[in-house]
Amino acid sequence: MFSTVLNFDYDVDLLLSLEEEISTTIPDDKKYFMHRADTPDMTQDILMVKDLNCADKIKLAVSPIEVLPEHSAGFENVNPNQIVQLHEDFLTGWRNPFTRKCNVLFNLNDFPVYITHEDPSHNKYINPQQIMILDVTKKHGCDHSNINELTKLFSLNLRKSYSDTITYLQSF
Repeated sequence: MFSTVLNFDYDVDLLLSLEEEISTTIPDDKKYFMHRADTPDMTQDILMVKDLNCADKIKLAVSPIEVLPEHSAGFENVNPNQIVQLHEDFLTGWRNPFTRKCNVLFNLNDFPVYITHEDPSHNKYINPQQIMILDVTKKHGCDHSNINELTKLFSLNLRKSYSDTITYLQSF
């Protein structure tokens, strides 16, 4: 299994209100952040929680998930009518504190988001008010070739393995 979808009660409006801060913040030490808009398919704005002034708002929006300073959080937005090609997310090396092994993706849209995998039998939708636990060490992408608007996902990395993240989130 490469991804698991769960119903989860989170504050979409509060998360959306954080996008400007997250997309414009550069940590003082200029380490461990990503502001990426160099591909036509998507933009990514991800930072360590410790570097965000809005950390308390993130905690409130996704409660009861425990959000710690060493976690990373941000936005992964898919541009209209795009396909995000299959990829893996562990580009920075396993010892880097910014390494992502498993993301929790929050659908911030009023439509489903279609996540693809190398094995198409694992492809699935994240519906509104659902989260996806995604093993980003496995190839994944997104097919929004038929979606005519920007697709917004909030991404939270709890620095746990895929199986540990599932166990943790199913405990609520």
